[in-house]
Amino acid sequence: GFTVTGTLDRAPVTLAGGQPGDALILTRPIGSGVLLAGAMRGRGRGAMQGQVRGPDLAALLDLLATPYGAAAAELRDAHAMTDVTGFGLAGHLADICRASRLGAALPLHPGAETVAGAGVRSSIWPANRAALDGLIGSGQGARYDLLFDPQTAGGLLAAVPEAGLDARFERLRRAGV
Repeated sequence: GFTVTGTLDRAPVTLAGGQPGDALILTRPIGSGVLLAGAMRGRGRGAMQGQVRGPDLAALLDLLATPYGAAAAELRDAHAMTDVTGFGLAGHLADICRASRLGAALPLHPGAETVAGAGVRSSIWPANRAALDGLIGSGQGARYDLLFDPQTAGGLLAAVPEAGLDARFERLRRAGV
């Protein structure tokens, strides 16, 4: 990791700035924690015992090595933003949504739902789930469980004005996000 110290010529983007009517953008799919946990379970046992398919792990590692620069530049006018990391999407999304009425569609890494459906969880998954007990409704299944999956180099989660959203998505796609 690294630390950047400096000054801003405007107010910082924080978790607390989300506004009703904002759209949520997540710049990377979720599921990196469960895929990496599944890959670690396969170490030393040949072809990973079917926990994670090789192409899924390779695609994940390629994405994790991609810098955030283009996404951050495109989201510079976000009302609220955070990177999605160890607290999982649910933890970071709950932080932003406490003061807003926002919704989200959840992109998943290829293979993540299958691995989560097989019961694979990272070591801090239970703590992430427990931390949000009572704040997030109950649910079941692999997609719900992935809300609490700690992410490695997870995407940026930003609450942005809905105006111009299609053009913003196109710019993000062209930038490889």
